[in-house]
Amino acid sequence: MEQEYSVENAKKFIKERFVQQGDFLIFKEDVFDRMLDRVVELDEEFMEKSGVNDGEVYDDDKAFDYLFEGLQKDFEEQKMYCMRFVEDYMDYSEAYLESIGAIEWD
Repeated sequence: MEQEYSVENAKKFIKERFVQQGDFLIFKEDVFDRMLDRVVELDEEFMEKSGVNDGEVYDDDKAFDYLFEGLQKDFEEQKMYCMRFVEDYMDYSEAYLESIGAIEWD
């Protein structure tokens, strides 16, 4: 049964996964929360600009590049962690979408 997508529920789900993993607990919580908020915003921007919201296919490689570039610009002090952060975010975001039945596999 498909549930409705919720940005707040997605963030909560994704943050829980990050905490379980533990690699980013080195960041102060406010820095982590700002990074998560920003990567979610960037993902929404990417989906709008690339037409995903209008039915186009989500291109993981292009999305990664877009999110990575944007996060690095906004978090210079954490720049060396951005690649892994984006990779994990994308994995956890996909897991959230699967958990609510919102992903269709071709």
